Amino acid sequence: MLSKNQLGILYMFLSVCAFSIMDLIVKWSGEYPLGQVLFFRGFFGLLPTLLIIPKENFKKFYLTKRPGLHFLRCFAGIIALISIFIALRRLPLATVVSISFAAPIFTTIFCLGLSYVAITIRKLSTTEPVYLISFYFTATITLVSIFTIPYGWILPSFKDFILLSMVGILGGVANLLLSQSYKLSEVSLVTPLKYLALIFAIIFGYLIWDEVPTAKGLFGAGLVIISSIIIFRREIYYNKQLSVTRNE
Repeated sequence: MLSKNQLGILYMFLSVCAFSIMDLIVKWSGEYPLGQVLFFRGFFGLLPTLLIIPKENFKKFYLTKRPGLHFLRCFAGIIALISIFIALRRLPLATVVSISFAAPIFTTIFCLGLSYVAITIRKLSTTEPVYLISFYFTATITLVSIFTIPYGWILPSFKDFILLSMVGILGGVANLLLSQSYKLSEVSLVTPLKYLALIFAIIFGYLIWDEVPTAKGLFGAGLVIISSIIIFRREIYYNKQLSVTRNE
């Protein structure tokens, strides 16, 4: 029987793996319109969320007393998600992952994108269950992406359909695993595992797209990681748990 800390470490590792594979598929999907990939992320991302809703709450699970905060979370989350998807298509994989690690730095000065997502989720999590926060976000992605159909979606082959569906399933599962990891374990214990994503990105980027990270890029990534760890340690010192999720 695993302890809570051991389970937290396992969930974090699995979350990192799921996010890394999702990033690979998004980068591969360059021939498909961005709006279409977003639809697969949203629609199929609903499946893991719906599976964890308690049966006794299923008829009214969507009810909330904080619609305004959910709206802000979804708005910021969609901006962050679109930005990351565009970056994955145009930049080396390791570069995009490195930039995403800078979110904790901007959170400390109330900034933008992923950082604002983290701030709103921290506020929502005080009263809202994880599945409700995830549901509104993935449902919003699905709704917004539908309006991009007139811009030319492409009928995918069966293989591509499966891969695109995995963008949503992996993204949904990864977020749930990440939230559960922070719930079970101390932030200081599981947070360093997130930086395995950079190692995966460097390896996959080199093997699949011949992307060789530059010395400047690695140095910058190192600075971001060190800065993030310092911020997490400071927050723990002040008895504040700063958990930044990608929420893709």
